[in-house]
Amino acid sequence: MEKKWDKLDSCTEKSIIKIGVLENRVSSLSILMIDVDDRIDLKIHEFTIKALTNEYGFIWEGNKKENTSRPDSAVVKTYKLNTRLYRYFFISKSNYWPHFVSVFLLIAFLVWIVTNKQKITRLNGNDESIFNQTHYAVKYPLLSTLTVACILSPYFYDHPAQVFSHTLLLVMMASIGLLIKNYWPKPLFRFWAALFITAIVFTLSSLLILITYIDRIILLALSVFIIYQSVTVLKQLKTATEVYPPYTEAILKLFITLQSASVLLNLAGRFSLAKLIGVTATLNLCLAMGFYLFVQILMESLFLQLEAGKNAESKNITSYIDFKILQKKFKDIIIKAVAILWLVALAKNLTIDDYIYDEANDFLNHPYKFSSTAFTFRSVLIFIVIIWLSGLLARLISYFYDYEGQETKLTPQAKKTRSSILLIRLAVFVVGFFIAITAAGIPMDRVTIILGALGVGIGFGLQNIVNNLVSGIILAFEKPVQVGDIIEVSGKSGTIKEIGIRSSKIECGDGSELIVPNGDLISQHVVNWTLNNNNRRVELIIRVAYGSDVVKVEEILKAIITNREDIMDIPSPSVFLNNFSDSAIEFRAWFWAAEITRYLSLKSGVMREIYTEFAKQGIEIPQSQKEIQLLYPGLNREANAVESTQNKP
Repeated sequence: MEKKWDKLDSCTEKSIIKIGVLENRVSSLSILMIDVDDRIDLKIHEFTIKALTNEYGFIWEGNKKENTSRPDSAVVKTYKLNTRLYRYFFISKSNYWPHFVSVFLLIAFLVWIVTNKQKITRLNGNDESIFNQTHYAVKYPLLSTLTVACILSPYFYDHPAQVFSHTLLLVMMASIGLLIKNYWPKPLFRFWAALFITAIVFTLSSLLILITYIDRIILLALSVFIIYQSVTVLKQLKTATEVYPPYTEAILKLFITLQSASVLLNLAGRFSLAKLIGVTATLNLCLAMGFYLFVQILMESLFLQLEAGKNAESKNITSYIDFKILQKKFKDIIIKAVAILWLVALAKNLTIDDYIYDEANDFLNHPYKFSSTAFTFRSVLIFIVIIWLSGLLARLISYFYDYEGQETKLTPQAKKTRSSILLIRLAVFVVGFFIAITAAGIPMDRVTIILGALGVGIGFGLQNIVNNLVSGIILAFEKPVQVGDIIEVSGKSGTIKEIGIRSSKIECGDGSELIVPNGDLISQHVVNWTLNNNNRRVELIIRVAYGSDVVKVEEILKAIITNREDIMDIPSPSVFLNNFSDSAIEFRAWFWAAEITRYLSLKSGVMREIYTEFAKQGIEIPQSQKEIQLLYPGLNREANAVESTQNKP
């Protein structure tokens, strides 16, 4: 036992020593990392100061500065360094997941387009009319997929190697050139070719780790060349009849301005700053073209998905989406997301992304105090984002229910289900509110204070709003009216399309939409024609002339309304002798329409049949007659005078 103890104690001491050695190594590496980080900050600071000075001399002075290098030496060192970076980038374990996501995106997007294309071809005989509405995704699925993958892949990596990002950018430019060849105006395609050549040289120049005089000359010549091409496109744009991408003129003017600044800085010896501005302007213009194609390709792919879903035998979620609505609303969201990604790329090209991230992180996490309450803008931002996502989810749920109700006939049970959507939306808002509070780290005691303050506000000026909110909850539970019901309220009639939290929407017969506060649906008299069923009684007043055979008239009316298939048997139709008016005998006919939306057409058909049958049987329908007597006082006096003259002997 003692030997085992000694052996265990010896092993423990050795392990402790190893742990101490590892701790020392970790400490050394930490100190080294801090030292390297300080050196990087110092280099950046030195570069910032030197970039604003005449660091390389005026360009007409030639290669006189000692801080310029030989071209062959710069190329060799750059090649060796970027080869090592490429190798390390691909074999690094930290990049395995981004590699997998990039490859998966490439394969999945291509399979998505091809599968939808095949499905449309198989299920729709008129597939050409669908495919002709697209330009890129159907005709060039591989190039479209390659463009999308090359644009999005760099964002999956944490500080990807510059040589890798530039490679993907050039592949993207080559892909979009093949895509736009037959669809963009010829002047713009020629500008793309010039920009592609410029981008190749600029990316190679940005990878150089040493400055050479020949590099300055080449970049100066290329900047002048691309400025000339941009000005040419601007001149042709003023007289062009073809359709150009939006904001082309403004983008080209900004690009010319930046390239002109790059030329001037290069001439003045501020070559580092000139290269930074010129490369950034060129690469971000290329990326802007790529993002424009990216939005078009993505919308075309969604269009194919929706068309394939509509033709599928079994309905899925895409069959409930209207592409026009999606294009109007979702495209705006995509454009805003693309704008954010483009700004991120701009910050990376300007090498200020880390600075912006650190400053934003400090601003969001810095504690602030309001009275005795401490908060950070990060928690406020999280709260707002979660509330916004809750509202978005509630609107999506409401949209799918509304679209399904428009496409299918609603039974009373289906109406109750659709009317319950208000409760679902309220539940989503409440759950989202509490999740937002928890995620933002807001104490519950502060929430109760806020709710108490809201209670005071409600007591003073928010009675109507709260009344409508509470009325909406009452409508959701009691269901006196439901989505799809035909009602009359405030002298207006129509179909309820939506019961919201505060108000409801009623679609009137003339096509207008009436917004009714929920409080009015509770406090006012509401006529609901379809609460229990969709039946409606139709009443007709039929007038016949005096002298008509009333028994025969009654038999004709009963025969007409009892022999029609679109009139309900139960309740049974009825005919009554209603009234003896001044000029006619009145009959009243009652019958029921099974569907309230068709009662007007049914009424019209019955009246037409009655008129035709009365004409055949010789039964007269009296016309209203009126006697009008005109009294002229002067004319009456002359007539009386003539009469008195004739009566004299």
